[in-house]
Amino acid sequence: MATLGLNMLYTGIKADDGSTVIDKDKGLAAAGVYPIDTSKANGNLGTKTANITGLSGTVSKITGNNEVVDVSNPPSAPSVAIDANEINFIVKQKLLGRVSDGKGGYIDSDTPVEAGLIIESRSPVTRTAVYFCFGRGIFNEAGQNIQTNTDTAETRDDDNLTFTALNYDKFSGQPYKVYAESDPKFDKQAMFDAVFPGQTFYKNASNGTSGQ
Repeated sequence: MATLGLNMLYTGIKADDGSTVIDKDKGLAAAGVYPIDTSKANGNLGTKTANITGLSGTVSKITGNNEVVDVSNPPSAPSVAIDANEINFIVKQKLLGRVSDGKGGYIDSDTPVEAGLIIESRSPVTRTAVYFCFGRGIFNEAGQNIQTNTDTAETRDDDNLTFTALNYDKFSGQPYKVYAESDPKFDKQAMFDAVFPGQTFYKNASNGTSGQ
């Protein structure tokens, strides 16, 4: 699917029963869904890239009698390499499953934290929204490349996270689902409810509230 730009990333922490944690302290936000926006007041500076790989498995040819007789098409194993200018520090620690010591320090926990993720882009033709949705997955951070400033420039190091998608029961056991606003049957609330069960961030206008 062709896309144009990167509008927003939405994420939220999942409880053990698969529901979204609707609590600012235990989860990411009181509405359950946290947009990684460009608000400095929120501690965010937006996202540069969300590079999705593994949407399809690698097809293997099956040969017999000196010819290709079939193919094996293994399941997809998507992951998303996220390069963000900055993600709110505490939100990032929660997504990585790190535990606070109550004094401003965070350490890795033995239990990974599961989260949902929606990546919003646009169609180059219709300019309407396109969404890549992952109902369940794990964030991790491989490293941090800290470099010195020079006498002429500041050296930045971004927040680089990897999201590894897992199979999700609300997507018929598949790890991801793609939505397009241009589809006449598109239902934005149904999409948010599927990825983030229990969320109150987005409600159709007819239901009275919207998180956007």
